[in-house]
Amino acid sequence: MKKRVQILTVILVLACAVPAWALEPSGEIYGSIGYEWDRENKEGEFASIRTGFRLALEDELEELGKLHFSTKGWLDLKQSDGSIALDQLWLKGYSGDFDYQVGRQLISWGTADGFNPTNYFARLNSSALLSGDLQGEAVWAGRAEYYAPSWSATGVLIPIFAPQKIDDLMRKMISESHPQGALLLEAIEKAKKPGLGHPEAALRVETQLAGFDVQASYFWGFEPLPGLEMVGPTGPALEGTYRRQHFFGLAVAGTVGSAGVWAEAAYGGPEKFAEPDNPFEMRIPMSINEKYLQAVVGGDYTVDLGSGLLVQAQYIYRGQGSLLAPYVMPKETLEPGDIEAAHYLYGRLAYDFTQDSSADLMVLYGTKEKAGIIRPSYTHRLVNGLQFELSLLQPFGEEGDFQSIPTQVGLAVKYQF
Repeated sequence: MKKRVQILTVILVLACAVPAWALEPSGEIYGSIGYEWDRENKEGEFASIRTGFRLALEDELEELGKLHFSTKGWLDLKQSDGSIALDQLWLKGYSGDFDYQVGRQLISWGTADGFNPTNYFARLNSSALLSGDLQGEAVWAGRAEYYAPSWSATGVLIPIFAPQKIDDLMRKMISESHPQGALLLEAIEKAKKPGLGHPEAALRVETQLAGFDVQASYFWGFEPLPGLEMVGPTGPALEGTYRRQHFFGLAVAGTVGSAGVWAEAAYGGPEKFAEPDNPFEMRIPMSINEKYLQAVVGGDYTVDLGSGLLVQAQYIYRGQGSLLAPYVMPKETLEPGDIEAAHYLYGRLAYDFTQDSSADLMVLYGTKEKAGIIRPSYTHRLVNGLQFELSLLQPFGEEGDFQSIPTQVGLAVKYQF
């Protein structure tokens, strides 16, 4: 912990020492306070007092292209925890009709807003979902894009698999929603990750049809979280395996009148669990073990009200089950639990009172759970890149995994340079 604080201090000092850099850095420094209210016990506490940064440098290397480096870190005084890590490091250039980008980079595919079935590279944890920051994490990859007169093709190769990170909130929800929560988390952590020699790859072809952007894609990779099985008969033990998965995807986006519309779908899934060699061994899948469909349909429209009220809506279909519960416990008859398709409605309102102040309201509702979350926020921008945001996260409904989420109030101050 002490070492992390020292490294964080050194980088912040370097970020402020602009004359010492050959290039002018960009990035942000922020601080935030989070307060949580336990609705069941009717108790509240300050859950986090966090400060952090992101520092980026870019340079044009003549014929080689553009070089980008960025790092980020945070320190939570309340939790006595922190982290500092490489954010992105890539080289981007072009040659004739080809663009290329190699290194640790953000790759974002799809046409929907945040919930993208064809964004096969996204690693979104629970904190990202609840904060509204659906950008995801960077991955080590090589990307090449070819431009033809009426279409383009993009290929991505990921040599090193990056699994989904289990953040504190996801850890809490798994622990509370499953009787074997501790064993689930242990099995996820112990699952052997695919290493070098087990790459991921994707291909996307994009064109225009009748004024709509159309993207067709294929992905060959691994599950972001390992598939789990309950193993017996000596006693309930859980084993995790990162299985190969294949997906075919289609995404479209365009306008109808003054409204923006989009649709996106992907069909595929992981390879089935291997059959046990021992006929007396019991292996019960706790993850989906068949192909499934996931889809999003949505649109947005700016209402002529004041400076313009943005109204956005999306329908989200997940054939693999709940957004917040990736695993299902077996039945008492020792048969696999039922994984039912999940349906969600997502809505968002955004309004700019002035150039310096804006409000945003996000709602996510699960039709199966008959519950969801609502997140209003207000942002005020001051002079010289300084801004603050006040937000509230409030679950509603009586059932489902959303009830594991505490009521949260946050105040964040950010300086961008």
